[in-house]
Amino acid sequence: KAPIFAAINHPLNPIQMITHALINPRSIAVIGGSNHIHKPGGRLVKNLIEGPFTGDLYIVNPKERLIQGHPVTRNVNDLPTGIELGVLAVSAAHCTEAVRVLVEEKGARAIIIISAGFSEESTEGAAIEREICRICTAAGAVLIGPNCIGLANPHHHAVFTSPVPTLGPGGVDLISASGGVALFIIECALTKGLRFHSLWSVGNAAQTGIEEVLEYMDEHFDPSTDARIKALYIEDIRDAEKLVRHAASLVRKGCHIAAIKGGTTADGMRASAMHTGRSEERRTRVRGRRARRLWRRSSVGRASCGATAARN
Repeated sequence: KAPIFAAINHPLNPIQMITHALINPRSIAVIGGSNHIHKPGGRLVKNLIEGPFTGDLYIVNPKERLIQGHPVTRNVNDLPTGIELGVLAVSAAHCTEAVRVLVEEKGARAIIIISAGFSEESTEGAAIEREICRICTAAGAVLIGPNCIGLANPHHHAVFTSPVPTLGPGGVDLISASGGVALFIIECALTKGLRFHSLWSVGNAAQTGIEEVLEYMDEHFDPSTDARIKALYIEDIRDAEKLVRHAASLVRKGCHIAAIKGGTTADGMRASAMHTGRSEERRTRVRGRRARRLWRRSSVGRASCGATAARN
């Protein structure tokens, strides 16, 4: 069906929100952690435990005492102050208050929301998403998602993918608007021996989109440790000039960038809009001569991807 929930029209954020708390946190709280590893909250906890994270891990669940060998906090209000990253795998209706407590009372400066049920589903969900974005932005906290699979890098695996590929130097930075497409790329890559350095899923991109991730990678680029290959799956281009500016800068620094732009056909645009919750009228249309000019300026290798990829 055609998308009807217009979602989000946040002004572009002039401040770079991605912080150390997201990239290399000293403490992580999983809200909605579970013993069921086939559920997002359970897989998140398992990946964090088995991954490279060495900081303090807190798990919030009102019904359990022990989750995958870790003691459980019954309520987000009972968490200690100093939480740096909060990862939410609870229903959309419970996310606003959890984010408010994490950001305003516990000091979190990074939030990842795995949960769906926001602007991609309803006007009520879009309102919740806007309020969560407002809370995070007002506090200077970065928000990834909602409706995403999370983030994995050499410091932590806050994702619910299975399996998580081995991450390290010499791999590819994968930044995807779609969790489904990201999983497809990962599965294909594993069979071909492709390695990854980090995995980013931005989902609805309420605050932080692919443009902002590229901006962070550009402004913090370290040639001795950072990946020189970036793979992008793009649905919305909210700020084309920002994307081109930082992509071109990374290319000048010796990086190679390949991008797939989903939603380039009529069916693809509808499928992509249903995934992110943005109506077709609100989607940034970068087409024709302007599109070719922007891609040339960025030196990004581009491929088109129609409705099939956008639906995944």
